[in-house]
Amino acid sequence: MTEHTQLIDAVNIRTAVRTYDDEPIDDDTARQLEMALQPINLLGDLNIQLVRNQPKVFEANASGHLTNAANYLAIVGPKNDEEARERAGFYAERLVLTATLRGLGTLWVAGSWDKDEAAKHCRVASGQELGVVIGHPKNHLEYRAKSYEDLCEAQRTHRPTKSYEQFTATMGDEERDSAPAWFKAGVEAAMKAPSAMNRQPIMFSYNPADDTAAAHIDTTAGDEHHAMNDMGIAKLHFQIGAGQGQWAWGDGGLFIHK
Repeated sequence: MTEHTQLIDAVNIRTAVRTYDDEPIDDDTARQLEMALQPINLLGDLNIQLVRNQPKVFEANASGHLTNAANYLAIVGPKNDEEARERAGFYAERLVLTATLRGLGTLWVAGSWDKDEAAKHCRVASGQELGVVIGHPKNHLEYRAKSYEDLCEAQRTHRPTKSYEQFTATMGDEERDSAPAWFKAGVEAAMKAPSAMNRQPIMFSYNPADDTAAAHIDTTAGDEHHAMNDMGIAKLHFQIGAGQGQWAWGDGGLFIHK
């Protein structure tokens, strides 16, 4: 795994981690994450903060689906701002992938933590609605010893995913077949993105007339509250898979491939 240091490698091995070792995140790793935080907050106009060693935030989940959770990324941004939700997904997932490359485990959470307790340990001005649990996966030394190929296989099989055809449901078979390789690679990377309740409510389409892709919310997926956050996460994965290019924000935003 140490031979793989690109974001696409992180896309290919990242999984949702719910069980952690109780070993703290060391100061050096924390500094590296903080260094990655600063430019991302500037780009995203966000206030993402790393908080360590606060297990009380997750005490309500002691007998639930989280074990030994004690660290988190508090994603602080404006409330009731759909674009801010999308930016939060896009830029915080960039940090998730950075953490993945450093051998850490992560899990996006919405209602699985005590937000009031979390707010005591970070700076909250205008709102706080999302978070990412972060830490060493259970038996993390064994995890780090696994080959890249084994980690990719674990990613592929750890959860069900919608098919490529479902992710491009607005396109016909002929349109899919004629789409460029960068579009297909982008969709395949987005298929590996985390999503609230694994609903995967984002669809992609390709327009050959101007060589652009578009991302849309699938309103039948039943996740209005987290859809824009999922949109940002999926757009980042698509962008990494497709290579050079840039998205416009919003439902229906276009991707210009460069």
